[in-house]
Amino acid sequence: MKTFIGCAAVNFRRGRPSGFQPEAIVIHIGEGSLRSIDMQFNDPNARVSAHYCVSKAGDIHQYVDEKDTAFHAGNIDQPAWKGLKPGKAPGSFINPNFYTIGIEHEGFADDKWPDAQLSTSAALVGEIAQRWKIPLDEDHVIRHHQIRFLKSCPGNVITIADILARVPPAAPVV
Repeated sequence: MKTFIGCAAVNFRRGRPSGFQPEAIVIHIGEGSLRSIDMQFNDPNARVSAHYCVSKAGDIHQYVDEKDTAFHAGNIDQPAWKGLKPGKAPGSFINPNFYTIGIEHEGFADDKWPDAQLSTSAALVGEIAQRWKIPLDEDHVIRHHQIRFLKSCPGNVITIADILARVPPAAPVV
């Protein structure tokens, strides 16, 4: 079940810069409970957010509309993701928050994801990918770690392959 929670107004940007739309999905681990993630995204001092969080029980909380820019992956450090867009200055990149959707997950880096969480996450990834015509592959569904090397996000147990293997077949677009 999806529940819209919202977040503090300073923790996201309405809309996306001109010419940008979601092209990839970034998978995160919240390093806490669903309640603590709700609280963090509603704390105006946090300056962070994500579009969604999937609980261990399989509930989905939405904080930011997909058409808006969540602050989930903008700090780039030793990136490995080849989907980053180059900036104007040599060696710089355009903020990936402008063209990604962020999905947090309740729990910690060393947690095994319960079946309900993994299945719900995979279904959500599938829905988002279908909505925005994002390819379902490891170039477009990525670990936060691939943008910010110092983060173990989304953890040491889950793989993108685990998520992609559970994405249900897409319903026909009518």
